[in-house]
Amino acid sequence: MLPGTLHPKSYLTKSARKELEFTKPIAKGAGKAEAKRVQEHLCLNGHAVPIDGNFGPATEQQVKAFQSARGLPANGIVDMATFEKLVDPMVRALQPVSTAGKSLSQLVVDYARQHVKQHPLEVGGPNAGPWVRMYLGWEGVAAKWCAGFVCYTLEQAADALGKKPPIASSASCDVLAERAKMAGLFVPEKAVAAGTAPRPKDGSFFLVRRTPTDWIHVGILFDAGSKTFGTLEGNTNSNGSSNGIEAIEQVRNYSSKDFIVWP
Repeated sequence: MLPGTLHPKSYLTKSARKELEFTKPIAKGAGKAEAKRVQEHLCLNGHAVPIDGNFGPATEQQVKAFQSARGLPANGIVDMATFEKLVDPMVRALQPVSTAGKSLSQLVVDYARQHVKQHPLEVGGPNAGPWVRMYLGWEGVAAKWCAGFVCYTLEQAADALGKKPPIASSASCDVLAERAKMAGLFVPEKAVAAGTAPRPKDGSFFLVRRTPTDWIHVGILFDAGSKTFGTLEGNTNSNGSSNGIEAIEQVRNYSSKDFIVWP
């Protein structure tokens, strides 16, 4: 069962649906997978507990604290009402936004902002937790999720308009760059610097370039100025890391950046 607060027109991938499905009440003595899921969401909601897959006294106490804070009966049992409150940030990120008079590029920014507002964050280890699994379908040290984040918002925006995304999604920045080149949507930094290509428009992807054939990070661009642009990006931090722990809004410059610009 999906949360009743989830709008019917919300964009749900298989991995998103799996993160939001509720099958049965979860309480002390629950199985490891169910306990881990509750512990992850408790931590994401500010009620920290070790994520060890053991629904014992500590987890039960934090469930009760979470329930009390949300005005729910504090019985330590994760029923549907408690589960809905735990996953509420994800539900809010997936809600549809108005498409009135908006292009695909504008909607990409709108959806990315909606996600960032809910503070997608790793939990339980590097590149791990419900947000990472939702964007990628898997987790782990190697699960760098910046591409998963931008591709999810692109798919969400395209779905809202009843269109297919201009390029197929990928968890790889290099693959996204190659697909953009094949579709005629790739704009190199040098073309923008020389004025032979316009500044990328809102909703374009920026790619952080390590070598001419290797890109190590991707995010969404808006408000492109002459020297800097705003970004909405996942798997980063305030230092601009290409393997951070959260999705945030920040500002970057054009150095070592190439772009994917939507038609």
